[in-house]
Amino acid sequence: MNTTTILIVEDHPGDARLIQEFFCDLQGRSFDVITAESFRQAYDRLKEHNVDVAVVDLSLPDSHGLDTFRKLATDYPLLPQILLTGLNDRKIAIQAVREGAQDYLVKGKVDGHILIRAIDYAIERKRIQAELEAANTRLQKSAEDLHFILNQLHIGTILLSPEGRILHMSVSALRLLGKKGKLPEGKTWQDVVGFADQDVRTLEHLMQQGERKKCVVHFTTPDHSPRWLEIDIHDDPRDTQAKMFFLYDVTEIHMLRKQLKSDFPDLIGKCRSMQDVYRQIRNLAQVESTVIIEGETGTGKELVARALHDSSPRKNKPFLAVNCGGLTESLLGSQLFGHKKGAFTGADSDHRGFFEATQGGTIFLDEIGDMPAPVQANLLRVLQEKEITRLGESQPRKVDVRIICATHHDLQEQMTRNTFRADLLYRIRVGRIHLPPLRERKEDIPLLIWAFVSQCRQAMRKPFVQEISADALQRLTRYHWPGNVREMKSVIEYAVLQCEGDTIHPRHFPPEILKIVLPVSGATTATKDRARLVNVLKEANGNRMKAAQLLGISRATLYRWLNDLNVSKQDLS
Repeated sequence: MNTTTILIVEDHPGDARLIQEFFCDLQGRSFDVITAESFRQAYDRLKEHNVDVAVVDLSLPDSHGLDTFRKLATDYPLLPQILLTGLNDRKIAIQAVREGAQDYLVKGKVDGHILIRAIDYAIERKRIQAELEAANTRLQKSAEDLHFILNQLHIGTILLSPEGRILHMSVSALRLLGKKGKLPEGKTWQDVVGFADQDVRTLEHLMQQGERKKCVVHFTTPDHSPRWLEIDIHDDPRDTQAKMFFLYDVTEIHMLRKQLKSDFPDLIGKCRSMQDVYRQIRNLAQVESTVIIEGETGTGKELVARALHDSSPRKNKPFLAVNCGGLTESLLGSQLFGHKKGAFTGADSDHRGFFEATQGGTIFLDEIGDMPAPVQANLLRVLQEKEITRLGESQPRKVDVRIICATHHDLQEQMTRNTFRADLLYRIRVGRIHLPPLRERKEDIPLLIWAFVSQCRQAMRKPFVQEISADALQRLTRYHWPGNVREMKSVIEYAVLQCEGDTIHPRHFPPEILKIVLPVSGATTATKDRARLVNVLKEANGNRMKAAQLLGISRATLYRWLNDLNVSKQDLS
């Protein structure tokens, strides 16, 4: 049986004794009654015992009225108090109840059973109050934890009430909106974000649709910086009338698209050699000449072939890419020219080859240097006579197809070794495009990196990956890239997958990149990097946004480089 400890604070010994005797004689309940005749004595008893409830006379020799209650409530906030009062103290007692006392009883009108009910009620009420306070503390902590987590995310977050007032705005959201300091409480999101009226109306419309929606907003921050934000709108799971905004900074993507805006969106690069490639594509796209694209593996030869097709009058007709390497003579011949049923074992039906399937369009023959000699002869006939003959047939068929070839071999050398036909070589290299290896176009590396990072973080749903450190970029720049652009894309995909924060560091790269030993003359390289950075800033007249665009990097990365290389305003004078 649980024992309830009661403290009786009463300066009249007779009244205190009557209450004590009542509890001692009570059957079926266990009470431990402690008495005190003064306020000071009550404190002594509380230090000595674990008291469940206190029955306190408001008029004591050393304390009076509300002071008695308030002092105990201050020092023992979890102790339920039942106040005893004379008729003249009733107003004071009522005020005490309003301030947190559990009950009050008027002397002379109290019997033991009323006191028991009051004690039970006081203990139960205090228990419920303690549970509510504990629950409130947990909720408060959960809210604080949520705000902390939201503030740590590099995604901007805004929590809105059903009325559209801002309940919470994360640090990242403040930064993305260009806000400094805390926001005034009770502001509506429309008053804070600084968007154009048309964008505000668009967001309001999306919010009313009641399902997840997103849009891109372009605005200027208070410090006059252009910014593009993708805003993802969600219902608050706790209240579907409330909303949550998730803000993603897509400024870099838009700036990159602006820089790369050209006739060939799939081709990335602005170095002189790539400008020559673009010029040749424009020229050769308007004629019917056969073209050979030369370059190392992974330089993007098929992309150039597609750009030629898409820029030509044949753009609305088929484009087919065929890899000539690794296929047997019969299989490659069947694929290109087709075959008749029964032409060879397994030929169960007539088959139309790629040349017929590409009628009116363009066929891209990749790795033509690996084409078997008999197939080379058949290809030469296509180029000379504009016709093909299916395997197993004798009747030729006319075809209208433009041929674009590609190779990473030296076809001139193969011709001298009699592994490639001279007459075919002269036919296919009427138009020539040479794609430079990535190690010869290092100024394009930042552009390629950011293009691939933007693609990967979207595909992998990792929008928080925003930056690449200076030392990571240095490693990528000094790597020899045997696999060229194809290898770089693979490396960036690996790095984005490994990255858990907002910045890609060297540790996120695959082993082959980490094995690079940077030259000992790092000071000389840093000097060159610094000089290049200063020259670009001077070219941009000190405009850092423009300088970042010229370098193909984000403004945040530019600031980091300025700090790493110790570039100041004095260097620009």
